[in-house]
Amino acid sequence: MAIASLFFASPALAQTVLDGKGALAEYDAGMAAIEAEEFETARVHLDRACQWGVAVACHNLGILWTNGKGGSKDMSKARPLFQTGCDGKYAGETPGDACFNYALALEKGWGGAQDLSGARNYYLKGCSTDQQYACFNAGNMQMQGIGGDVDDAGAFASYDKACGLDIGDACYNAAFLIVKKRATGTAEKGFTHYKTRACELGVEKVC
Repeated sequence: MAIASLFFASPALAQTVLDGKGALAEYDAGMAAIEAEEFETARVHLDRACQWGVAVACHNLGILWTNGKGGSKDMSKARPLFQTGCDGKYAGETPGDACFNYALALEKGWGGAQDLSGARNYYLKGCSTDQQYACFNAGNMQMQGIGGDVDDAGAFASYDKACGLDIGDACYNAAFLIVKKRATGTAEKGFTHYKTRACELGVEKVC
């Protein structure tokens, strides 16, 4: 299963926040500190913005706890921050990154108990916002019956979306489901389409 890296979410944010522009100012200060590689200061500002309801700040603070920049590494602190980044308000333009990172922590048991059902659900939530690796990992869990029942139709839909977002292995897996008669594809997007696209995206074994 391909696993994506952790991400910094986009700095774009709604102007209306719980504390007027105060929370936004804290968020901006935190992101500026990251750009300046002043990670300890970044933690302080992002923590304040997170407490004031800016979900993207929670996600980015979780990244700092994950990689140990500006302080210690602690996945038990990062994990709930990723969940807030996914579920909370003012999540920025890419809440799917937080959903993916939370799902990954649940799948791997990082920072707490392993929860495969929860991981599957949060991968699907991330996929709904076009997070390509969330779509791919959701498809893997659906195809293999991990964290829930086998769902070939759901897996094919997840792979199709990830393929459209340029994940070559997802194109390959969509083609696999078709050739195994676990999915039918469409007249426009049948086996040949997915096989060709997988090759174009670097999956050499289908070229």
